[in-house]
Amino acid sequence: MKLEILTVPSFWEIDLQQKYYQLYEGNKKLVVLFPGMNYPCNKSVLHFAGTSAMQSGFDLMALEYGYQAARTELDMNDLQRLVDDSYESVKQVIGKYDQVVFISKSLGTVIAGEVHQRLGISVKHLFLTPLKDTIHYINKWSGVVVYGTEDQMFNADWVSQMDTEIKVFEILHAKHSLETDDVKESVEILNQLVHIYMTFLNE
Repeated sequence: MKLEILTVPSFWEIDLQQKYYQLYEGNKKLVVLFPGMNYPCNKSVLHFAGTSAMQSGFDLMALEYGYQAARTELDMNDLQRLVDDSYESVKQVIGKYDQVVFISKSLGTVIAGEVHQRLGISVKHLFLTPLKDTIHYINKWSGVVVYGTEDQMFNADWVSQMDTEIKVFEILHAKHSLETDDVKESVEILNQLVHIYMTFLNE
């Protein structure tokens, strides 16, 4: 496996250092991780999504956003800048692949939908703890949705706004982080998530 750091200029006047893992030369399968607002790719839910992807034979790009790299807060008026930076990052490598999967969390689910729209290629989606604003992209691109019953930012009422063929996994007791206050229960949820990841990636 080869780790390459892709340097991408950002609106936040800092160069992004995007991590790009290549399992072998000529691989035609890629997973891109889109982090949440305060949930980077090295936190457990996305870390194990990435390791599940590589174990399933995918190359991996783990995105970082410009405001994260600059260690500043996100002004939601700059959301389109996040889309621009993410699009420019993904565009550097996307042409090599026949099979592309976006795994996104929270705010990243909106960004993943926008980037897919710009790329104009076939992409498979796993939406983790989406936002209400993501429903449009879920209905447009289909895919799999995972959310927790204690998530304050998404609930079962919004699931009813999705097309009926969308596969939805509801994680009991999980908050927006897909964890609970009980560490053992959180580990059990993580095990459940890995099963979802592996099934989704190997379908």
